Amino acid sequence: MKNLSFGLLALVLVTLSCNSSKNGLKEIKTPFNGSAYESNRRYFRAVGSGESINLETAISKARLTANQRIASSVETEIKNVSENYQNERKADGNLGDFGERFQQLTREVMSTTIIGSNKIDQKTFQKPDKTYQVWIAMELRKREMYKRLKQKAKESNTLSDKEKKAIEEMIDKNLEEIDDKD
Repeated sequence: MKNLSFGLLALVLVTLSCNSSKNGLKEIKTPFNGSAYESNRRYFRAVGSGESINLETAISKARLTANQRIASSVETEIKNVSENYQNERKADGNLGDFGERFQQLTREVMSTTIIGSNKIDQKTFQKPDKTYQVWIAMELRKREMYKRLKQKAKESNTLSDKEKKAIEEMIDKNLEEIDDKD
């Protein structure tokens, strides 16, 4: 019985030591992990961190990083939406450089839309060397982004009526899919 108890104890100790450090690597826990901080059907979400000896600079860096990540997510989604739309419409005739023009329109909208992103949460830490480390979680409502994109397309002088109609159809279809009615 003693040998069995000793064997179980040894197994537990080996298991614990293996889990605490794999190949000399130590897992670091960062703020804002989990589904509440990930993009979903309603929101683009991102987390950013910044570090500086100046607190305001650390906050600015964290906000900038989070907004850059949101912009990247938006760009990826818009590219997919545009490609899907173009693939669906190939039978209707050639839309020319529609995808490229739509991407440019998206970049124009994003330069103003990211300003409308909201801070979900912020955590500030001070390290032993007195530098600040700031973590910020940001979100951008998808419905709002698509509405701004649709408005910008309507106002555009560089898009043809056919392209404007295509963008409006594409955005309306995506707005229907967003589970966000308020």
